[in-house]
Amino acid sequence: MNDRKLGIGMIGYGFMGRAHSMCFNRMAEVFYPMAAVPQLVTMAATTESKVCESAKRHGYLGWTTDWRDMLADERIDIIDNTAPTFAHAEPSIAALKAGKHIIVEKPFALTLQEGRAMAAAAEEAAEKGVQNIVAFNYRFVPALRLARKLILDGTIGELYQYRSVYVGDRHTDLSSPYTWRMDVNKAGGGALTDINSHAVDMMGFLTGMETKSVMSWMDTFIPERADVDGNMQQVTIDEVSLIMAKWGNGKVATLEASRVATGYKNTLRIEIHGSEGGIIFDLSRGNELQFFSKKDPLSVQGFRAISVTEPAVHDFCKYWWPRGHNMGWEHNHLHMLHHFMNCIATGESVGPWGATFTDGLKCQEILEAAKLSNQRGQWVDIRTL
Repeated sequence: MNDRKLGIGMIGYGFMGRAHSMCFNRMAEVFYPMAAVPQLVTMAATTESKVCESAKRHGYLGWTTDWRDMLADERIDIIDNTAPTFAHAEPSIAALKAGKHIIVEKPFALTLQEGRAMAAAAEEAAEKGVQNIVAFNYRFVPALRLARKLILDGTIGELYQYRSVYVGDRHTDLSSPYTWRMDVNKAGGGALTDINSHAVDMMGFLTGMETKSVMSWMDTFIPERADVDGNMQQVTIDEVSLIMAKWGNGKVATLEASRVATGYKNTLRIEIHGSEGGIIFDLSRGNELQFFSKKDPLSVQGFRAISVTEPAVHDFCKYWWPRGHNMGWEHNHLHMLHHFMNCIATGESVGPWGATFTDGLKCQEILEAAKLSNQRGQWVDIRTL
C-alpha cells in the first residue's frame, strides 16, 4: 500500500460527523490498495465534553472547540464540514483560502449569497489544485449510477417525465423536541433544503438537464414545538415541499418532499419515463433498479427488477461482496469519500461523478427559486435571481 497519508480535520461530531468518521476508518480496508489513506487528525465542535468523547471513539489524534485551530495545522490536508447549515460558509471559505481540500455536507449553504461566495472561493482555490465536494452521497449508489448510464446513452429514449418523492414521518412525533433544524435562520429550510436538495441534485446528475424556472408550494403543519427544556418554540421551516422544475427543453419535472408523511421513515422514490422505456428507483430497495423497455416483446413487457450487485459490471460492487449480497446506506458515503480522496491523490476531477461546489450552487439556485415561488405564488426564472 502507498504510505501517503491525507490528514482529516472533521467539523462536527453528530449524525454525519459520525458517518464520515466511520467511513474514513474503513476506507483503507475496503479499497486496498489506495493512492493515499486517510489519517484522522482533529475533530472540532463547540461542546467540549462531546467532541472529546467522539474524537476518542473514532480514533482522532486530538480535538478542539475552535475549527480555526485546524487551518494552520500542516498535518491536515482535508477539512470535512458536517456542521449545521448555518456553519457551512465561513469554515469552508476559510479552509479553501488556507489551501485545505474541503468536503461540505448538504444543503450546500444557508443562503444563495453564501453559496455564491463558497463557489467563488472554490473556483479560486481550484487554480492552486485545491479540490472540493458537496456530500450528495446518492450519486454513489450503484443502482443510480446504472440509471444515469441508461438515460444518458439513450436507452430509454427522449425523456418525457421525471418525478421524485422523498418522504418521512419524523415531524409527526409531537414528543420530538425542537432543534436548530426547525429554525429557518439556522437550517435555511426544512423538507425543501434537507431532503429535496438531494432530489434536486439527483435530477441534474441523472438527466443532465438544466432547470430554467421553478414553481413551488411549501407548508408547515405543526407550527410550535417544545424544546428540551419544555419551552415552546415557533417552527419556521417547511415540513412539505412541492416543486415543479421546468427544463430548458420545456419538459417539467416534479419533486415532492415531506417530513410529515405518516408511515414512511426515509423513502426516496424516483420515476423517469422516456419514449423507449422507463426507470424506477426506490431507496428502500436500494440495490435494485426497475427497468422497462419497449423493445421487449409485447407479451413480456413490464418493469423488471435488476439486482445491481454484479462485481464485473456495476460500479463499486467489486469492492464488496459476491453478487446478490446487498450494500446499505453507509456504503454510498464511503464510495463518495473514497472518490474524493482518490481525486486529491491523483489530480483527477471530482465531477461529474461527485458534486462540486459549482453543482452545489446550481442546487442552491433552484432552492432559492422555490422559496421565492412559494412566497409569490408564481413561476420564478432562475436567471432573475
